[in-house]
Amino acid sequence: MPSSDLSSIQGLGDKQLRVLARHGVTDLRGLAQADHEAIHRAMANLRPRPSRNQIARWQENARDMLAETAPDAAEWQTAASFVVVFSQRRAGDIWERRVEAERTEVEPERNPQVWQGWEARPICDWMLGQLDQANSAAPAPADASAGAATNSGQGGPGAAEPPPAEPAAERPALLIDSAVLIDAEGRTDVVTAGVVAAVPPVVLAAPVRVEFTVSGARPKTQLRAVARILRPGGPGRNAQEPVAVPGSGRVELNLSAVPAGEHEVGLTAWAPDGTAKPVSVRLPKVTILCA
Repeated sequence: MPSSDLSSIQGLGDKQLRVLARHGVTDLRGLAQADHEAIHRAMANLRPRPSRNQIARWQENARDMLAETAPDAAEWQTAASFVVVFSQRRAGDIWERRVEAERTEVEPERNPQVWQGWEARPICDWMLGQLDQANSAAPAPADASAGAATNSGQGGPGAAEPPPAEPAAERPALLIDSAVLIDAEGRTDVVTAGVVAAVPPVVLAAPVRVEFTVSGARPKTQLRAVARILRPGGPGRNAQEPVAVPGSGRVELNLSAVPAGEHEVGLTAWAPDGTAKPVSVRLPKVTILCA
């Protein structure tokens, strides 16, 4: 795109465009990907000097304009994502095992699929089948037993048949009741009463952490939680290793390892034993500034 396209962003005048051009930022993608602090330093001599928040808004506008264009077919794009849980329990002298797979970030919510044993082939076949439905709104079949497989290698000959997995409708659903982003300058509520707040992109000054509460599990259920940095069209990564959720349900996760720049953050909580429906929420976009 020619550099003049940047002038469509509110607040970018000739002076700002010349400074950006001297530093190699001549199009929307260059602005969206530029280092936030580098732009702020480059404009130190302008009067009035743009604030960090104003620069963050320019970059957000550039990303929004890029998002309105057709995606590059050469870029990797997520077709489907899944949560897979392997679980086991002791039953006399044998281990009862099962595996549960669930599509993530789809509406309406779909029941997880459950197989007895740890045989991987039926699970992989089911996930590959979901790829054909990635752009379909049709719900997955409610009956998971049709694809169930028993692992003949567990328990040996004559082992008792494991009991059927707990129906999904009987499992309690986890809920992230509240979440707050905390930085060097204050706190921003991003989830209240289980609802993600409708707030503009949040600008945070490092160090940053997120606190949230998880509810809905049965008493003594062990839960795990993680904050995940999401990437459009590609795999995300955990901000830190998953942590155990204390009995209070209140979790604090450190985001200090997340680099400066704009990010989308997702919070996920789940029961490793599969006795509760996992929960995942996507927070408003955040821009983290250098310390």
